[in-house]
Amino acid sequence: MSAMVDIRSVTKSFGSVEVLRGIDLTVRTGEVTVVLGPSGSGKSTLLRTINHLEKVDSGQISVDGTLVGYKQRANKLYELRERDILKQRTHIGFVFQNFHLFPHLTVLENITEAPVSALKRSRKDAEATARRLLARVGLAEKAGAYPRQLSGGQQQRVAIARALALEPKLLLFDEPTSALDPELVGEVLDVIKDLAEQGTTMIVVTHEIGFAREVADTVVFMDDGRIVEQGPPSQVLEAPRHERTRAFLSKVL
Repeated sequence: MSAMVDIRSVTKSFGSVEVLRGIDLTVRTGEVTVVLGPSGSGKSTLLRTINHLEKVDSGQISVDGTLVGYKQRANKLYELRERDILKQRTHIGFVFQNFHLFPHLTVLENITEAPVSALKRSRKDAEATARRLLARVGLAEKAGAYPRQLSGGQQQRVAIARALALEPKLLLFDEPTSALDPELVGEVLDVIKDLAEQGTTMIVVTHEIGFAREVADTVVFMDDGRIVEQGPPSQVLEAPRHERTRAFLSKVL
């Protein structure tokens, strides 16, 4: 299976704080990688470097064989223009923990906005796609509603439909259930599980260990800006090799 994401020797600092310390990670096409770790371990920053919301200090990231955020000439990297970066981002869906829906737009408008403006789709086509995706996430009847009229779980499902509307090669989830009431977590995880079953390539930062055990092909445990351990869920979650992983899991299981 080919690599959809290839991360090589990535570092990132904010001021004097080194947040990513030489990250190497490969995510194969059609697989789900779940990233676990304590707060401040660098998980969200890593996710944001993959679609160039954060610039790396060194190293490089490729998605589907293309460098993200840069082009290479004679062993030197040059940052792409903003419009070229935005074009790259249309291939990389990002679902945030706080939904990031436009409050003044209906659910349907939230989903059609990017395909019309970024991909130059006709509004008619974009709306047909949006309605299909709303049905897929179980919200067909909410097309005309505004975000404030939805529960948190419904808003997050709309956010997933919006990410899918661009037909991305890769979906990134940054703690997609952490802003939800406990009883709403399941409805969002069910949508992500359904995407996994359909072969969507995903990287999911989450604290949901049960979800990682059930859905992940690879579990990555991060601590202090490094990948401490990675492997199949059966190994990392059931028989972790590293003391730091064992200590983390003993607190959350």
